[in-house]
Amino acid sequence: MSKSYQSNTAQILHSLKYLKRNLFLMPIFMLISIPIAYYLKGYSWEESFIVGPLFNIGMFVVLGCLPTLIIHISHYWNSKDLRVFIDDEAGKITIDQDQTYQYNLESLEFTEHLALSKKRNEDGKFRILTPWSNYSYIKIKTEDNQEFTISSIVISTEDFPFEVNQKKYTLWPAIY
Repeated sequence: MSKSYQSNTAQILHSLKYLKRNLFLMPIFMLISIPIAYYLKGYSWEESFIVGPLFNIGMFVVLGCLPTLIIHISHYWNSKDLRVFIDDEAGKITIDQDQTYQYNLESLEFTEHLALSKKRNEDGKFRILTPWSNYSYIKIKTEDNQEFTISSIVISTEDFPFEVNQKKYTLWPAIY
């Protein structure tokens, strides 16, 4: 049975789920920032109502939105024209980007690149989820030393139908 994968709106929106979660938590963080500005920083209540939320919005943009958008654009740009066809019965994968390539699955080496926060599921250590924690990609290396990158926008690494040979973790899972 052959399956076809390519980027679609549902996958693109799914990859932004941690950024959306942080956006919904923003009012709670703003309410917390007001007493912090008053008690710890010594601002008056009037100043705290201005400074606290502004600081919170600035940190959200700088530490949340900008890095996530950079990673999102790198994933989208590298996989906007990518189509992957996987035929389990024949044991073949077809990668169609600029050209069409077809390979036997046994001859390929799969390396999964995950965000560092995903490692906590394996070693049990606590790691903070970042707004870009949902981004990952799989690098496919062929026998003729060609490399292909399949983003989580095309195929989620949890849904990838084959065993990966190696897992690599990084804080910054952007595709270059």
